[in-house]
Amino acid sequence: MKKGNPCIPRERFGTAEQFVTPDRGGGSLQKSMKIVPSPSKRRLGNICACLVFLMLLPATVLAQSAENVVTGTTGAESSARSAQGDPAAPPAAAASAVSISPELAVNPRALSGAYYSGLLQKTLGLSPDFPIRFGGILDVGGNWVASGGLSPHTLSGDFVFGLNVDVDAERLIHIPGGRFFAGCLVYQGMDGNGRVGSVQVFDNLAPPKDFHRVQLYELWWRQRLFDNKLIFKIGKINAGGEFGQVLNPATALEPHMRDWTISDLLYTPSGLHTTNFKLPIYPNPAWGLSLTFLPTKNYYVSYGVFDGNGARGVQTGVEVGPEFNGYWFHIGEVGYAWRLGAQGKSGRFAAGIWGQTGTLATGNLNSDKTAAVMTNGAMGYYAFASQRLWYRNPASDPTGLIGFAQLGYSDSPSNSANWYVGGGLTALGLVPGRPGDTAGIGLAWSKLNSGAYAGLFFFPNVPSSYTSTSLRSSELMLQAYYQMNLIPSYVALQAAYTAIPTPGYRAGIPWANIFTLRMVLVL
Repeated sequence: MKKGNPCIPRERFGTAEQFVTPDRGGGSLQKSMKIVPSPSKRRLGNICACLVFLMLLPATVLAQSAENVVTGTTGAESSARSAQGDPAAPPAAAASAVSISPELAVNPRALSGAYYSGLLQKTLGLSPDFPIRFGGILDVGGNWVASGGLSPHTLSGDFVFGLNVDVDAERLIHIPGGRFFAGCLVYQGMDGNGRVGSVQVFDNLAPPKDFHRVQLYELWWRQRLFDNKLIFKIGKINAGGEFGQVLNPATALEPHMRDWTISDLLYTPSGLHTTNFKLPIYPNPAWGLSLTFLPTKNYYVSYGVFDGNGARGVQTGVEVGPEFNGYWFHIGEVGYAWRLGAQGKSGRFAAGIWGQTGTLATGNLNSDKTAAVMTNGAMGYYAFASQRLWYRNPASDPTGLIGFAQLGYSDSPSNSANWYVGGGLTALGLVPGRPGDTAGIGLAWSKLNSGAYAGLFFFPNVPSSYTSTSLRSSELMLQAYYQMNLIPSYVALQAAYTAIPTPGYRAGIPWANIFTLRMVLVL
C-alpha cells in the first residue's frame, strides 16, 4: 500500500487512524498506525469545549434576557409552528418541534437539536417561555443475546447522558429567525451489535467497539430567511437528523391529527445505511453546512456538505474542529408531502443522492495480496416514504396506524452493504388507557459487499472457527417493540425483540434472537 493512502480502519473506534496492511502470506491482516493526538488530550479538549459552550451565557446575559421574556410560544416552538404549517417540512425545518407533549419520540440518530421536556427548565427556575431553554436526555439500555449470533447468552449495555442549551436569538439578541444550539454527550457502552454479528446495527446506541467518551456533540447556528422559505444551519451537526430520516413525520396543522413519530424501532431505519458510516451521524456528527429551500407548502429541497473524514475512520464526534484535507460528504434531498382522502391522512416521500470524496479502501486485495484495493470516492442513492393509514378517532386524537418504507443503493466497494430495503408498521396509542404509547414492527434487508476479504476488512473480530474472509451475501433483520410512556413527556420504557436469521459478519453465523430493554428520561 502506498504511503499516505488512507483506508477504512479495522476498528472504527480506535485511538489512532488505523490502516489495513495484509501480510505477505495473504493471511491475517496487520495494522500500521498513524499517530494522532492521544485519547486523554482529546477527552480533555472535549470536556473543556463542553464546559465553555454550556457556560457561554453568564449571569449578566441571563438577567438581560429575563427582561425580554414575552408570554407565548418559545422561539423553537415558533419555528416548529412554521414547519407545521408546511406539511412537507423536512427534518431540517421540523427538528425544532421538540416541545412538551404527552408523547415521546426518542431516537438519537434521528434528531439534530434539543431533547427537551421542560423538566430541567423548571428545575432551574426558568419559564418555558424563557428565550434560553435547557434540556437533555438520559438513556440506559441492555441487550440479551438469548441464542445464536457470535456470542449467545451474553449481555451488553449502553449509557447515554446529554445536556443541551437552545437559544432563541430572535428574542434574546434581536436577530430575526436566528437560533443557537450547543449540546454535549457522555457515553459508556458495549459492542452489542458485534456480539450478534449484525451489519445493519439492531441497537442504534451501541458503537462498533466498547468505549467511553465525553464529547461536544453538536454546536450550530440555524437561520430562517425570506419568510421561512430558506433555512440554513452551520456548525457541528448530526446529519442523520437532517437527511434520509423517514422517522420524522410530515406535519399537520390540526393538533389532533399530528403524527408525533413514524416509528420508535431500536434500529434506525434509513436508506442511507449504504453510506457505511460516511454520513456524519450519532455518535460521530461532523462540522458542515445544510441548506433547505421550501418554495411551497408541499415541497422542499435540501443540500448539505460535511467534513467527510469519517469515511476513513476519523472519530469526527470527538474532534473539536473540522479537517480540510479533501474528504467531504455531499448530500442532496428533495421531498413532497400530501394529505390523503377526506380525513387528510398525512404522507411524505423523499429521494436523495450522496457523494463522498477522497481515497477509500475496499473489501478487496490487490493481485499479490499486499494491500487493500483503493477506490476514488463513492456515490449512492436513497428514497423513503411514510403514510398515515388509519385514524381511530379522527375528530379527537392522532391514535391509529402508520406505514413506512425505504430503499438505498450504492455500488461502491468501500461499503459493507450495497443495497438496502426496509419498511414497517407503527401503532400509535392503540392500547386502551395508554394514548401516548407506541408499538411497531420493522424489517430491514441488505445485500452485502461481495469482496473476498470484505468480512475480514470491515469486521475482523470474528472467532477463527469462521474461516471465511467474506461477508454473508445478505442480512435480514426483523424487530418488534413496545414503548410505554411511564411519565408522559418525561420517562419512557422500551422493550424489543429482534430476530436476525442471517447475521452478516460471516456466512454460517446462526440465527440470532435478542431481547432489549431501554429506559429514557428526557430532561
